[in-house]
Amino acid sequence: MRGVAKAVAICVLVGTLGQGAASSTADLVIQVDGLVKAFPGDTGIFIADPLAPQPLYTHDADVVFVAASLYKLGILAHIERLVDAGTLRYSDTIEIQPEDITDDGSYEIAGTVMTVDEALEAMITISDNGTALALWHSLGPDNINSTLRALGLADFHVANDDNDDNTATARVIGQYFTLLAQRKLVSAAASDRMLARLERQQVNDRLPAELPAGTVVAHKTGNLGFATHDAGIVYTPAGPRIVVGLTANTDEEEAVHLLSGLGALVYAAVLEPPANARYRLPVTPPSYDAGSVQALPIQVTNSGTKAWPATGVGSVKLIWELRDAAKTLVSSSPAPIPLPALAPAAPATVTLGFTAPAVVGDYTMTVGLADVNGNALATVGAAIGSFTLHVHVPYLVTSVTRLPVLVHRNEASMLIVQYSNLPPAGTGPHSYTLSWHAIDPATGKSVASGSSPLGASAGPGGGTFFSVFNAPAIRGTFKLAIELHEGANAVSDTQTITIEIAGPRTYPDDRDSAAQPAPRGPAPSGGSGPRPSSSATPRGRTPSPSP
Repeated sequence: MRGVAKAVAICVLVGTLGQGAASSTADLVIQVDGLVKAFPGDTGIFIADPLAPQPLYTHDADVVFVAASLYKLGILAHIERLVDAGTLRYSDTIEIQPEDITDDGSYEIAGTVMTVDEALEAMITISDNGTALALWHSLGPDNINSTLRALGLADFHVANDDNDDNTATARVIGQYFTLLAQRKLVSAAASDRMLARLERQQVNDRLPAELPAGTVVAHKTGNLGFATHDAGIVYTPAGPRIVVGLTANTDEEEAVHLLSGLGALVYAAVLEPPANARYRLPVTPPSYDAGSVQALPIQVTNSGTKAWPATGVGSVKLIWELRDAAKTLVSSSPAPIPLPALAPAAPATVTLGFTAPAVVGDYTMTVGLADVNGNALATVGAAIGSFTLHVHVPYLVTSVTRLPVLVHRNEASMLIVQYSNLPPAGTGPHSYTLSWHAIDPATGKSVASGSSPLGASAGPGGGTFFSVFNAPAIRGTFKLAIELHEGANAVSDTQTITIEIAGPRTYPDDRDSAAQPAPRGPAPSGGSGPRPSSSATPRGRTPSPSP
């Protein structure tokens, strides 16, 4: 995502203004303080210049957080120490075992053989859990923690077993990256190898998300349900800056907004453009009818140190562009959109008006700032923001599907679909099928799918279909994601309902009454309840979600 967004920015969001003045550390503290105070969860922040004796900013830097995938940094340092000592080679191999595979974030199957170098690359750049667990099992957590203590990082703890937690503080992760930036983590050669690998990070929706095109960031992310992190080195025109953001007890969208804003503020404190902004953009890709006219509200916050007037010199405008998956420009703002007067840290809601492309597919929308004359400010340090959107064939109907709350595996239940035609359906008949996916709420993964024929639409207004839902051979509580299809195309929005799938029904007549009389009294309890959720796994286990 970061590569696409930054390439987009350099093509169109280009300004001609010179470099702005550097912002002081005091300004940075004020700006980051405002960002942290507005955050609805817990956070540990550490910002530093690796050449300065004291950090530039800290907030709860010594509070212990569950590390999520940041624990993989400990494995990386330990392996590089072994490589330096000659006791391990990049060409040595490991084999992924069944116990290394997690529900999410594992990209290799059991039995896969990889070199250590390949495993490290997957573990760091795409945060693969299978390779991380394989290395954790083979190397031993005691040895990894011993290396961390030897490096002076005793507050960085890798779980000893499945009942333990991977933990760290913002300060100790900051010390890790400070040693890397100084080329002192393990050795100069090992530091260079680790930095090169961390710079190839592919999960770039946080610290790098709002930085100018070409900005190098060596970093590692972490996700574990209630915890969302990013930490690393941002290479600014004035030198590297260590930025660590650990968050907990809030939703991922809020955390991503905080971390991307943190990266933008640290960069702006080094190279402050005439105006700068943070953006609150869709996290879940919006979906639009092909060719439809859209009005999308987004939030823009003045993240600079100067107030914006509404008009005249110093006023600020918003520009956007839309590109397809091949990065080809599809459309852009016909004219810069004026922004209201905003004091520093003040937000405003702005509506992006655009027409969804006529071709079905995925697209990237990028927004940025322009000066009063419409000159883009991205290349002088102003932050940009981007998000993906999906364009589908025009929906033909709105629909509501009804099913019994309790169904039985491998058995049929009544399915009722009430629908209303949308204008693209016209007056002619359409033949519809209902398609569904059963999603495990504990993992978010689809575990079964199927379809039910509905028939042809009747009349211009709408109607009701009666059909049969054949429950899959699974048991427990699931979410059903339901869409209507015409041929291969989805022609309705997705409806999600929750159902309980129990075991097959039994009846007294099914038994041999002579050999085994039917029991009297109430039926015994149990046997058809929902299966245990994987969320009961101890928090110290290696995280399932991986970036």
